Parts: sequence; C-alpha cells; structure tokens
Amino acid sequence: MLLSAIGIVELLSPEELIDRAERLALDNPDDCELRPWVVPGARVEGLVFLITMWRSDRSYAGFKQFLGVLGLLALAFPRAYIDYGTKLAYTDASNCRWKPWVYFGTRLVGMLYVIIALDELRKD
Repeated sequence: MLLSAIGIVELLSPEELIDRAERLALDNPDDCELRPWVVPGARVEGLVFLITMWRSDRSYAGFKQFLGVLGLLALAFPRAYIDYGTKLAYTDASNCRWKPWVYFGTRLVGMLYVIIALDELRKD
C-alpha cells in the first residue's frame, strides 16, 4: 500500500515530491540543479512501479526482489549509493551537501528493502 502511494505521488506530482525530499535531506537545496530528465523520469518511474505492482502477483514479487538488490547496495555502501545518485540527478553534484542523517537513513531504507525481498523469497 505504501509503495502504491509513493508511485501515485511520483506519477502525479513529482516536482512536489522531489522538492520536499530536497528540503528535508539537503543542507543547500537551492544550490543544487536537477538535470532536465529527473522530473519526467520520476513520473515514468512512478508509472512503472504502479504497473509492476498492480499487474500480477508475479510481477510484484519480482519488483520486491529487485528492491532487495537495490537495498543491498544502499545498506552496504550508503555513501557511494548517494554519491552516484547525486551525480546522476544533479548537474552540479559537487555543490550538493547532504545532511549527515541521510547516509544512515539510506542504510535503514536499504535494510527495509532487503527485508521485503527476503520475505518475498521466503514465500516462494
């Protein structure tokens, strides 16, 4: 249910979601410029999430397992995970200053994704 809600918000209002996330996680959100593809990319990501989750139990299971792979990376290498994402999403990545809690938060989200994936594998 939570993933569906995130997918719907990402599809319908990606600018608002990104703006709120930046304000929460960056020390200097006004100094960081998103690449032009990020907002439409977030919209497409939200649509793909929803289609994958709602299409069938099998596709949803695969989606959760994919989240587990991403979760492993976030859990094991939070700084590299954030650094790579920053370079991918921002034209001036070196200007972006993440709040210290973001790295720990990335580990927590990664652990949650791994738990979701393991629970799905357990069901198989």
